Amino acid sequence: MVDTLDTGTRDEVVVEGGNGVGIAAFATGCLGLGPIAIVLGLVGLSRWRSGAAARRSWPLAGLVLGIVGTVGAAALAAVVMTSGTDEAEQDLRARADVVAIGNAVVDGYVADPEGSVEVAVDETGYLVNGAEVPAELALDDDRAASLEGTDAYDWCLTLTYGGGEKDAVAFAATAGLVESCPVP
Repeated sequence: MVDTLDTGTRDEVVVEGGNGVGIAAFATGCLGLGPIAIVLGLVGLSRWRSGAAARRSWPLAGLVLGIVGTVGAAALAAVVMTSGTDEAEQDLRARADVVAIGNAVVDGYVADPEGSVEVAVDETGYLVNGAEVPAELALDDDRAASLEGTDAYDWCLTLTYGGGEKDAVAFAATAGLVESCPVP
């Protein structure tokens, strides 16, 4: 008689291992921590492939959430960075421009104290005695600059613009930034 050995195979392979990394990937993806969720998702999928984890759904979901969250955050950042200026920012840019133009006017009077200084607006910024002064303000048709006064110690510069909470900002020779010209 021949002895037979029963060598049955199991239809199911039971994996003894935790899904902690996969669950952590899912949780970090839900919290919006995209790069961390991506790394944990990849580690969890690697553990599933090697048989150290029982499920692939947790790390796969974490990986997808991480990718979607990271791409979404990058898109939102791009939209915010490329959006137009708001009114308060437009006012700050106008103040920066009037100070830059005012400093160029001072330089013009330092070069020729008895002469006159000419201020103009062009398509790239401003011109003070022919010297270019770059603009921080949005370059539009609403910009205008006017210089009032007679000498190096008594002048006031007004910059008018659109798109801000105010429509003009001024810079005086002896007072710096002021509400308007002429200075009392």
